[in-house]
Amino acid sequence: MKKIAFVDLLFHWPAGGGSWNDLFQIASGMKKRGFEVKLFVPDFDLYFPRGVIKSELPFEVCHIPFNKLTFNFVNVPRKFKEAIDKFKPDYVFLGDGYFLKPYVSKALKDYPQIFRFYSYEIICSNNKLFFADSEICSNNIFDDSVKCKKCRFGNISLLKECAKIILNWKINAYPFSRIMFHFTQEYLFSVVFLNYYKYVVSESIKGVSRIVVYNDYVKDVVTKLNKQVEMIPSGVNTEKFVPLEKKRDNGIKKILMAGRVAEYAKGLTILENAFKLLLSKRNDIMLMLTVDDYFKPYENRFQGEYFKLIKWVDQDNLPAIYNEADIVVVPSLWMEPFGIVAVEAMACGLPVIASAVGGLQNIVVDGETGFLVTPGDEKALMDKIELLLDSPDLRESMGKKGRKLAESLYSWDKIIDKYYVPLFS
Repeated sequence: MKKIAFVDLLFHWPAGGGSWNDLFQIASGMKKRGFEVKLFVPDFDLYFPRGVIKSELPFEVCHIPFNKLTFNFVNVPRKFKEAIDKFKPDYVFLGDGYFLKPYVSKALKDYPQIFRFYSYEIICSNNKLFFADSEICSNNIFDDSVKCKKCRFGNISLLKECAKIILNWKINAYPFSRIMFHFTQEYLFSVVFLNYYKYVVSESIKGVSRIVVYNDYVKDVVTKLNKQVEMIPSGVNTEKFVPLEKKRDNGIKKILMAGRVAEYAKGLTILENAFKLLLSKRNDIMLMLTVDDYFKPYENRFQGEYFKLIKWVDQDNLPAIYNEADIVVVPSLWMEPFGIVAVEAMACGLPVIASAVGGLQNIVVDGETGFLVTPGDEKALMDKIELLLDSPDLRESMGKKGRKLAESLYSWDKIIDKYYVPLFS
């Protein structure tokens, strides 16, 4: 029986984002197909729930403890290598992670390694968003690493930032404090600000057996260093995410934005303005938003009968949220690496209006399963929403085509059999 060591520096369960559900599905699927699977995660949850697992997983998990000082570019790769050497895997799958990810990759260079890019991690210093000064950035660490450093910290003193980490300075001052400490701690303790980091990233990419990406942009960047690059989509459980009969609430039509909507780059402000334009013309609509603790500063803007705020739910309860909606909108301003919300919505038989950016362009078939609009264009977004609101037959037709596409291209079983079984052969 062949062994696969899955490594993820951010994994927690239930998943708070698409990358961790993606890894869960791949690991579970490979175990079902006869592989011995073990997941290796850090236990370090001061700023972010790294390694926090609240429900049983179908595979073994190895927890490796760290603190804010030991979670660094020396200790993390060393401890992960020690743990993985004991397991003696045939393959290593390196999943999500930020700036420490290339160090771990280099430490595991003796194993056949699949390096998974879930976003723009390690080639973008701005929290992997490629989103500087509120617009899509055309730079990366290989083009101009100095610009990347300025984007992350500007003229802020690195020594002061280190002192804040050590002293836990204002760690709970405001809702985003912990998440910012999370990024800052890893940035500093990975020495991303040194030219050496660019070398580590380059060597780690060159040294792996195979690289898996979501979109053409990342593929083009990393192909310059390693030709063994494959584009593999994420998937959806098409037996769980299914169309359900909708209950009508007095003729109210519901528009859903799902995911981490509090992040500016997700485009909530654009949808908010488009929705308010619609409200000036009609009163038969409701905006549904999935929210978490980071949304609290914005709650007052979304109160009243035309809004519904839904607390963050896990994968088991998410299909019911989708099925309450009539339309799903993904108004992203940044280059979405993939666009799992669009896939989940299509699996539930819903039309999707999405920004024509990043991986979303490869998912939504414009005019067939929904519409693509220019990022940031509130008027265009409003027009497409209104068109679907007033066209029940079009909504149904697009929903059916979306469901068919999700079943044919994004079913997890099909993705694992088509891509991952050969990858681990």
